[in-house]
Amino acid sequence: MQYLFSNRFGGVSKPPFDSLNLALHVEDNFDDVVQNRAILAKKLGTKNLVFMEQIHKANIEIITENRAKTVPKTDAMITDIKGVALCVMVADCIPVLLYDENRAVIGVAHAGRGGVKEQIVNKTAEMMIDKFSCRIEDIKIYMGASIKSCCYEVKEDSIKGFENYLHVEGEKIYLDIVGKCVEDLKDIGIKGQNIEVSPVCTCCDTDYFSYRRDGKTGRFCGAIVL
Repeated sequence: MQYLFSNRFGGVSKPPFDSLNLALHVEDNFDDVVQNRAILAKKLGTKNLVFMEQIHKANIEIITENRAKTVPKTDAMITDIKGVALCVMVADCIPVLLYDENRAVIGVAHAGRGGVKEQIVNKTAEMMIDKFSCRIEDIKIYMGASIKSCCYEVKEDSIKGFENYLHVEGEKIYLDIVGKCVEDLKDIGIKGQNIEVSPVCTCCDTDYFSYRRDGKTGRFCGAIVL
């Protein structure tokens, strides 16, 4: 198994998508994105990259074909096929990778506020257990750079379900979406030592794309392959 989290460097896209934008849906030049994905594929050692048409829900797909494609209307994927790289694109949401070495099963999840509220990462881990006989104590979680509570300001009508993961500064409310996701995983038995979280805030660090900071921008990704 190998995995990586990209940043915004090393690609060919022009501003405001400079330079390793991996998303086709953000109005970047199509050929540039295709070239960027080829750069990513070379780093991973496979031509079979599987992306998602992410919709901030909790739909999960099991990938059974060894070919490159885009999976419509889903926010998580699982596979046990070697050479298939699962990719999750983000620009503030949490890119989550899952891995069970014993069963040789991998997964990815797009964990935005909606997905975390619906516990998409928990559900992905539980589907690994249900469909591939993984054990909860064997599943490892890798969370890449994402927006942190220092920058994730939300409105009062967005806080339901997150009441224990807020801090208030004056009239501003900030959400710790990563903390919520981690605690939810621990609640179903994922070991704390099996959860690795990047300390990088995408909104603070200009090495990463951030929708909250820049608006029109690219997407970086987390990718994992057996």
